Amino acid sequence: MPEIRLSMPPEFAGCDIVARATSGPLAAQRTALTALIDAAGWDAPTKEETGRPRLGEDHCSLSHGGGWVVAARSGRPVGVDVEHAAERMQRVRRRFVGPADQPVLDAFGDNLDTLCRLWTAKEAVYKVFGTAVDFLRGIEWQHVNAEGARLIALQHRAQVDLHWKRLGNTADGIWLAAAVVQTD
Repeated sequence: MPEIRLSMPPEFAGCDIVARATSGPLAAQRTALTALIDAAGWDAPTKEETGRPRLGEDHCSLSHGGGWVVAARSGRPVGVDVEHAAERMQRVRRRFVGPADQPVLDAFGDNLDTLCRLWTAKEAVYKVFGTAVDFLRGIEWQHVNAEGARLIALQHRAQVDLHWKRLGNTADGIWLAAAVVQTD
């Protein structure tokens, strides 16, 4: 399947995100991610001392899950995550859903799809900083809507813009979240 370039909202200016459906074991997904980056015409990522990927001077984030691979690059710190809404999220929800997440639960309902949105959002925010995001109490949701949110990453005292996108057909329950540090 060819890669798709995701259309990002204006607050993500300069952020380029590509995604591709894939299948197979972890090794095959990693190979698909490398092929996706090549197809996008990007150089191979390098790693910072912290282990975060970089594309030259650009920030970079990579993810695979739910039968998809995703890569993002931006002049600002960026994080992406893709995941399938699976029952295991219900089993571990107490580890990543807290009282501060009520605005998201109110907006979309307390269901598996919403848990997947929350998980991917928090993973994407974690990847923006590469460290120190308390999944239960570390995010203060400012504005939440169907396309995304504005939030504060409390440990970093930074505002973050978030964009959600459902991948695949509407029944798949595969969510991608992308996050960038707000500049204004």
